Amino acid sequence: MEVVIIVVIAVVMLFLLAAFMKLSVTVVFRHRQDDDEYKIVVRTLFGLIRYTIHIPLIKLETESEAPGVAFIHKKGMGETRGKEEKKGKWTPKKIADFFRKVKQFLEHVIDFHEIMKQFCRHVTITKWEWKTNIGTGDAASTGLLVGLGWSLKYAIIGAASRYMNMKTTPVIAIVPVYDRAVSETSFLCMFHFRIGHAMVAGLRVIKHWRRRRPPKRSLSAARQANEGY
Repeated sequence: MEVVIIVVIAVVMLFLLAAFMKLSVTVVFRHRQDDDEYKIVVRTLFGLIRYTIHIPLIKLETESEAPGVAFIHKKGMGETRGKEEKKGKWTPKKIADFFRKVKQFLEHVIDFHEIMKQFCRHVTITKWEWKTNIGTGDAASTGLLVGLGWSLKYAIIGAASRYMNMKTTPVIAIVPVYDRAVSETSFLCMFHFRIGHAMVAGLRVIKHWRRRRPPKRSLSAARQANEGY
């Protein structure tokens, strides 16, 4: 009996320790000609535990027999550019099925937007850098794109500041290039939150999901309903 109590206490202590631990996330997005890098680095336990998620590149395939969105993994990032290796492909049917499942999920969870909004209040952004070089070779169209780019960046930063804790001054820049076509951007964002807040949000999603499920009818009630037609 004493062993069981010790095990229960140890599990509870570990659960509480995990709940109060901070999870730091670094999002890196870099695009420069053929040198692209997309990754998410997750750290916890004062950086002792680290996990990197490499996001595959996205390429539209319209000339193939089955058009769709291909996910490409490029070996040798940076100066050592390797060959591209296809990791998967989403056809229009798969994309439509994905959005249909997302819609069903949102319909089944009551107040999902409110749950996420309350969770975002516990997210703290500590670094935000977004720099872009853009040009079309034409001064008029380049100026138009630069104006749209500034509007987009300010809108995203405004939304992030509204729903999250922005503890840093965002560093943003757009450099117009008028003499040639250029599309280069680098984005770096660092934020953290406590694992306990994420666990609470997950539990609230499960709770609201179950509340939306229709009650199960008994077999006799189902038979009576069928006989009535």
